[in-house]
Formats: sequence, C-alpha cells, structure tokens
Amino acid sequence: MKQVARRVVLRGAGAALAAPTICQYAHAAEVTWRLGHVAPTDTPLHRRLLEAADAITKRSDGKMELSIVGEGRAGIQSGLLAQVRGGGIEMTVAASTQLATTLPLCSIPSIGFLFGDYTSLWPAIDGELGQIIRSQFQSQLGMVVLDKIWDFGFRQITTSTHPIQTAMDLAGLKIRTQIDVEQMEIFRALGAIPVVVTLPYLRTALEHHQIEGQEGMLPVVEYARLNEVQNYCAMTYHIWDGLWLCVNPAAWTNLPERLQHIVANALNGAAQRQREDSAKMEESIRASLARTGMKFTDVALDTFRDALRRQGYYAKIKTKLGDQTWQVIQKTTGVAT
Repeated sequence: MKQVARRVVLRGAGAALAAPTICQYAHAAEVTWRLGHVAPTDTPLHRRLLEAADAITKRSDGKMELSIVGEGRAGIQSGLLAQVRGGGIEMTVAASTQLATTLPLCSIPSIGFLFGDYTSLWPAIDGELGQIIRSQFQSQLGMVVLDKIWDFGFRQITTSTHPIQTAMDLAGLKIRTQIDVEQMEIFRALGAIPVVVTLPYLRTALEHHQIEGQEGMLPVVEYARLNEVQNYCAMTYHIWDGLWLCVNPAAWTNLPERLQHIVANALNGAAQRQREDSAKMEESIRASLARTGMKFTDVALDTFRDALRRQGYYAKIKTKLGDQTWQVIQKTTGVAT
C-alpha cells in the first residue's frame, strides 16, 4: 500500500532517533509553535526537525519554542494541512504528490525523466523552478512555504528478465506501478505494460512472474526483499518527490523579523542535512543490495526523453501547465517538447 511504502521510505535505513538536548530557560517562551507530521519518529526527517527546533530555542534565547509532533499524532496529512490553513497548528510538511491535485505546479517533480539525478534536481528545485512552485502555495492556498524542500526520494526500476539501459528495453515489459494515471501514462508511452499491484501482493506477483518488474524507491526494494525476486535495478531517477514545509501565513506575519530569520535558517539548514542523510541512505542501500547479487545499471536518459517526446507526452504537459511554466521547466532541466 502507498501509505506503507511512504513510511518505509521516510524511515530509511533504520536511522536511529537521536533526540537533541533542549536548553532550559528560566522564563517561558514568548512564542510557542507546533509542527505536525505523519512520519515515524525514527526517521531522519523527524530527527532533523528536532535538531532545528533545538536550534530555534537556543538562537532565540528561549523566546521561541517549536514542538515537533510526529507519527500523525496531530492528525492525518490532509487534516494537518487544513489545520495549518486554519491556524490550529503553525507548520507541517507535505509531499508534492499529495498537493498536486490542489496545486497543479506540485505535479512538476512527477513529470517523467525530468531530472537525471540529484545533481540536476537540486539546482532546479532550489532555483527558478522551485520558486514558481512555491509561489502557487501563496496564491492558491494562502500558505507560506520555506525555501528548502526536504527529500522524499527518486523512483527506480527493477526487473527479473533483463537489465534496463535504454527506452527500448521497456518495450512490452509488464511493470507494477502505483495507482496513478499520470505515472501509468509514462510507461505506456515508453511501450511498457503498467499493472497495478498493491505492496502486500507485489513480491508474490513478481515471484510467480505475473509481472516482470516494478518501479519504486530503493528503501521499498530493501524492505520488501525484492532483490530476492528481481535481478536488476536500473537507476532511472524517473520520478521524484519532496516534502514542502508549510507555514500558517498569519503566524508567520505576526512573528518578529528576527525570529522569522531564525526559523527559516534553522529549518532550511535542517532540510539540507536531511538531503545529505537521504543521499547516504541511498548509497548504503544500493551497496547492500549489490552485495546480495542485484546488478545495478545506469541508463541513457536521452533515450527515455526522446521516446516520451515522440509520443507527445511532454507536449501534453506543456499544454496543461502553460507556456510560461514550461519555459522555466525547459530552461532548468533541458527537457524539450
């Protein structure tokens, strides 16, 4: 199930919770905020948020405290967003894929083969491309969103029959995808046959050759022991997702400028460190899977982009998002229609 997979990815490679020491001050904080999220408390996400909260307390000399409430104890994801908008809590983190139905520009990271890897992702998402996405939070949801997006991860392709290196290698491949119309459209355009299988039944479907491959994040491959029924993993980086840190606009406006800087600097810095955690986790999982015999391949990105372009995939997205947005996408990623 998607929720189970999401928790696995957020948990990563079993990162242990290292709770920072909170400084105690003689006086009560003048400003107290809450940040709610649904990730487990043993994830790098939660750990880095706790570190940021500790930094905010110290740098503000105890004038502000940020409480981190994880594991959905403050509410489910959709409820957390509603609470932030209504002022019930001040902050939450939300994935682009969850926001895309409300904010069309949040669908940009899910465009197929948009980024080749993290080295091309971060300059774009921290730059002009990220800026146009953040602007839609303010214009359509009325929420403030901090500059640095937190990493959720790229999706890769595993197969049992043959390695994937070019778009032609996907032709006729029965591949498990999520229940996502746009994601299935990517694979149909590449000549593959997308099949929806929920996570609890994925291993069985692969083992009995009902499907030949699947696409997902490496932590899920490790968690479900898919390396025991899949021989190859192609590092396609075909879809990415990230977590935006959303803030109630009234709470932000009422925060003194000095505290705004402290909060933004602490949380943006924490996001940067969480990205580094994510990169180390991916490297560790890849090495672990390789030791079991799984063969990893790099892919020829241009072959996938060319195939999608010939099928009119990018042209449809350009029409959906508009010429101005597409110009920014093309400028920051190199994808053309």
